[in-house]
Amino acid sequence: MNVIYFLSALAAVLFIACAAEPSRTVKHDLPGNWVCLSAIVDGKPLPDETVRLLRLTLTSDRYKTEKGAEVLFDSTYSVDHTKNPNQINMVGTEGALRGKEAHGIYSLEGDTLRICYTMPGEQRPQAFESTPGSKAFRVVWKRT
Repeated sequence: MNVIYFLSALAAVLFIACAAEPSRTVKHDLPGNWVCLSAIVDGKPLPDETVRLLRLTLTSDRYKTEKGAEVLFDSTYSVDHTKNPNQINMVGTEGALRGKEAHGIYSLEGDTLRICYTMPGEQRPQAFESTPGSKAFRVVWKRT
């Protein structure tokens, strides 16, 4: 009988410990295919025709943005959800951006992903805004 109580108590402790640990599943909520709802670059909204062509594909470690059949940005990525807002870092895997790290912030609410980032060499945005001269990209994506 004591063994049953011990095992029950151990299971409860393990459950509480796992529940109390900070969630490490945030990154795993991001993978999927996304369509662009809106995009602002350096304070200027992208034309609707361009927005309709933008797609984002996220796997557990890859971040790829496409405009129609053209790959705009292919990278690996990592997230830090211990920061507020959540942070994302993307490291280019090809071309002129190979090995260079872009810094951003993101927010995921349901199937809506907001990302605000700057290209390598620029400061990480502190808010979800792209104002003239900020060099920030503010993009809102919808999971498909």
